[in-house]
Amino acid sequence: MDARSAAPDASAPTDHRAKRRDSATRTIRILTALIVVAVAAPLFLHYTGFRPAKELDGLRYPRIFKYSFRTTPGLAPHHGIDFSQIWLSARKMSAGETVYYPVENKTWRREWSSTYHPFIHWLYAPLGRVAFQPALIAHNLAGIAAMLLAAGLALRSAGCGAAFPSVAAAMLAAMYLTPIGLFHLERGQMDVFVATSIICIVALFLRGGRGWAIAAALVSTLKVQAWIFVGFYWAVGAALWGLRDRNPWWTPGVILALNLVFLRQVLQWVDSFLYVAGNTSYFGPSFTRTMPEGLAFALPFVSVAAVAVTAAAALARGERWRDAGERRALLRRISFPFAATLAVQTICATPVTHDYRLIALLGLLPVLVIWCADGEEIGRWLRGGVCAAFVVLMLFALRVKPVTALAFVNVAQVLALLSLFFLATTLALAARRGAASSEPRGAGSPARA
Repeated sequence: MDARSAAPDASAPTDHRAKRRDSATRTIRILTALIVVAVAAPLFLHYTGFRPAKELDGLRYPRIFKYSFRTTPGLAPHHGIDFSQIWLSARKMSAGETVYYPVENKTWRREWSSTYHPFIHWLYAPLGRVAFQPALIAHNLAGIAAMLLAAGLALRSAGCGAAFPSVAAAMLAAMYLTPIGLFHLERGQMDVFVATSIICIVALFLRGGRGWAIAAALVSTLKVQAWIFVGFYWAVGAALWGLRDRNPWWTPGVILALNLVFLRQVLQWVDSFLYVAGNTSYFGPSFTRTMPEGLAFALPFVSVAAVAVTAAAALARGERWRDAGERRALLRRISFPFAATLAVQTICATPVTHDYRLIALLGLLPVLVIWCADGEEIGRWLRGGVCAAFVVLMLFALRVKPVTALAFVNVAQVLALLSLFFLATTLALAARRGAASSEPRGAGSPARA
């Protein structure tokens, strides 16, 4: 066979990949249209500034103004109630004052002992010098910008940049047109950074690169729930990617460094955080509403163990574990359903799962696009089923009408079932024999690891 006859065959994989990416872009545009229509339909959601929409009454949250000691400076009692903790603590830390108080004091929370990592208060020191209301707005916009930036860079590195406008539209619609998005903005919460950490850690093991590893570590430090997801995903991702590759090790390395830098405050923070965790009652769409607490806590551990065992067994056939291409092809196949499994389970496993935490699931959207474009040997029907399940997940997570009227227990049941569906999909894809065909382009690390 001469060079001319071989040329078409050499270009075939590239053409096939381009077709898959075009198909993924079309799919995400359809999904975006469905999500935007669904959340924009009840446009009678009237709100001013960051006030909760009227539909938040259906979420059955306690009246926030009861917590008078949590009143935010210069605003109505409920405005930016969660961000006020970060803002006040940043001001105190900048002034050299303590932000973590002894937990044995029953009125400790009135003194506003922080439940956030000291790195956050150091990072937010500039906002602590700004008036509260503009600081709240800057915080919300910075979180959304970080999520959009991570999504855009991840899509571009995977060759799916054409899908970014649709992904951005869906993310912005979720933030500004749904009860949960508005509630997240009104509280000034941090879960949009959890979404960013999901994008960063998955992008690390799909595309490689030290930048993604460092970004995942920095962003995940902003909220404990992000640490949990990143830790679980990293354990499986690093094993499949290759433990000899130095890039993934930057994630735990930077997290450890941040804790050592703020060691004295971290020890105080841990005491404060554990006190809150141990003195709260069941709330929100937590799995503990539908199953024993021990089972809810164990679910992500069991899921990770099942995926690890299934992947190891599949790679052990024919001694394919030694082939980095085989391992990474498997990791690409399970990237989205595995991330979706962990995202739902790590958010909903704790007794207190405030609805605004589900905003973190927005980080799965660009991961889904990349999975549809690059996933090896994933049938059309399976892709369609996973995409449909994701739409259902987001409608329940964002409490779009008529889901808004449902009780927490109903939402918890649906989320638990969907996490098991994604887990089953992950196990099926992990067990499937695949070719070590395509090392991700621009991975930034050698084929052998």
